[in-house]
Amino acid sequence: MPHLFTAGDNVTGWSDHVTLSESLLGDDPAAIIAALTAAARDGATLSDLGRALAYAAALRVARFATANEHSDWETAHHVFTYANAVHQALKRIGSGASKPVEAARGLLHGAMALYLARYLNVPPAALPGDSGEGLDDLPVAAEEIHAALLDTFDRQQQISAAARLVVRHLTLGHSTDALIATLGQALLREDAGFHAYQMLEAGVRQFHEWGNCDQGRHILIAVVRYLAAHFPTQRALLQTTDIAGRLMRGGELHREAQAAE
Repeated sequence: MPHLFTAGDNVTGWSDHVTLSESLLGDDPAAIIAALTAAARDGATLSDLGRALAYAAALRVARFATANEHSDWETAHHVFTYANAVHQALKRIGSGASKPVEAARGLLHGAMALYLARYLNVPPAALPGDSGEGLDDLPVAAEEIHAALLDTFDRQQQISAAARLVVRHLTLGHSTDALIATLGQALLREDAGFHAYQMLEAGVRQFHEWGNCDQGRHILIAVVRYLAAHFPTQRALLQTTDIAGRLMRGGELHREAQAAE
């Protein structure tokens, strides 16, 4: 693969990221590799291929079928966060002839991991906004959408409801930074593990590659569906932090509890 790339970075103006992503989600592994190599010959850079791979991996999560076992979310998560890591590394490396483009092998590993995870989308979950489903029953004001989103994270099995709220926010043109901040708030109040932080970080990075378009919305759908599938937790860390804060301010917890009783 190192010999497939041109000396410059995207000198041809290659922009078929979405088409390549669709090819990477196919059922023929040989065709998947052929699509990657053909894109490289047509002028795609390493980072172009990484971007297409990361978007395809995000679609695996966005279309995750909830009929799968709950632990299978992690398979989809690993493929997406790996693809994002490869993309970020390739952006730093570049595609020039003097660059260590042997890193392109990471694209092949990611493409085959994506191929092996295809069973997670059988059948594929419908994406809000793409299935013709209306969203007019949802709030209009950004603050109300954010409050409703946090409310869904207070209850189990609200995967579809959370995704609909995210699409509602984005299609109305509200601030994407405010939405991401709300997702961060939701994450920080939970007893979240490393995977949840990875998912949000990778999703935000990939969303900024696309912006508020269909592809960007699909990426944030993937993030919120994953988070909703794992929320709420016991939220014991929040209680621990509260206790530590009161102790630092000189509070006496046992006396406070006795007074409350």
